[in-house]
Amino acid sequence: MDHTVDYVNIGIASFLLAVMSIKLFGDIHMRKISNKERRQFTKMLVSVMLMLASVLAVKTVVCIDMDYKPMILISEIAYSVYFISFYSLLGFYGMYVSYYISRRSGKQLAMKIFVLPLAIIFSLLWVVSLFYGFVVSFDGTNFEKGPLYYMGLVGGYIILLLVIVYMIVYRQYLKRDNIFALLSIISFPMFGMVLRLFVHDIEIMPYMMCLSLIFLDNTFQYEQERLILEQEDKISRDRIKILLTQIKPHFLYNVLNSIYVLCEKDPEKAQEAIGRFSDYLRGNLSNLEKEDCISFLREMEHVTNYLSLEKMRFRDKLTIKYDIKDESFDLPALSVQLLAENAVKHGIHKKEEGGTVKIESYSTADNYYVIVEDDGVGFDPGSKKEGDGLHIGLDNLEERLVRMCGGHLVVESTEGVGTKATITIPREKNELL
Repeated sequence: MDHTVDYVNIGIASFLLAVMSIKLFGDIHMRKISNKERRQFTKMLVSVMLMLASVLAVKTVVCIDMDYKPMILISEIAYSVYFISFYSLLGFYGMYVSYYISRRSGKQLAMKIFVLPLAIIFSLLWVVSLFYGFVVSFDGTNFEKGPLYYMGLVGGYIILLLVIVYMIVYRQYLKRDNIFALLSIISFPMFGMVLRLFVHDIEIMPYMMCLSLIFLDNTFQYEQERLILEQEDKISRDRIKILLTQIKPHFLYNVLNSIYVLCEKDPEKAQEAIGRFSDYLRGNLSNLEKEDCISFLREMEHVTNYLSLEKMRFRDKLTIKYDIKDESFDLPALSVQLLAENAVKHGIHKKEEGGTVKIESYSTADNYYVIVEDDGVGFDPGSKKEGDGLHIGLDNLEERLVRMCGGHLVVESTEGVGTKATITIPREKNELL
């Protein structure tokens, strides 16, 4: 029997298995598996390595011309591992995409409850079928389709369809290059199916899965390195932007004028206001020098000073509410401060009857959240203008959150209703600060 094609499969599978092993070792050594997203990618690597090992085992057994019964048994065991690994790969891929979209959007997606049961059920279906033949059967050389073959394909298609639906629904949070990379797990094997029409008996599926994982990892690695270079280039300009955003001449004049009036009417309040004003200026200037995150408690001391000064100006037109449920985390300096200033200046100040600013913090098992909400005039998030101070400050804050603590900012606003800004900070990243 001519085993040329089997030797080709053995060579390709061995090479790719070595490549995947080096990649896995590098990820573990560099501690890249410290977050949920990366852990799913590592599981995908392990799954595709098991698929390659299964192909390697089957083709090796065929080439050494073992007795028929032992060869069939070893092949069935190897392909059982192959099918389990394949559906595990699809399940981990679905979770990887959901964690990625969750990080980009700040929303918690629950794809896990759908993809894991599907992966388990259909992998077991294919494994059992190897021994009973109702989906596929293996005669030692080829697979034969069983009566339930097409039903056995349903699980994989459902998982991939769920991924596509999630990517369509949350497409505004994804870049075009990232979409292509995430879809490579689908597109590469489809291209492999076309190649299979011209190159028979080559195990295209696991090889294409390997290439798609390499492409996926390289795309996001390149994106991360590009962001690091861009962020390093902006560090000095960031500080200038923060300074211009945080210390505004009109605010200083208004506060000083209010203190001047209080000096005659209520000297004690004037003294208190001067103390808070001094703390406010000191906090702004000292925090601009910080490249690390600060505690939420310290940030709130600064925010409280600012809002107290604004309360002195606006009196009954400004109501301030706090709902602090968790303060045991760190975040970039002046982050909540910026959102509070935007709420007052762009929300409450422009509303004739005034309004309320509410600051809330809480945590879940995965993230810390800070919400700054106002019932002011609101704005159209899509009406972003070049040089707009509001959007410059928010863009700057978004960049700092990503760079300094892996966080994310989501701003929701409706004209005439108000604005809600939510900071999300991952627990895992925060514990490393």
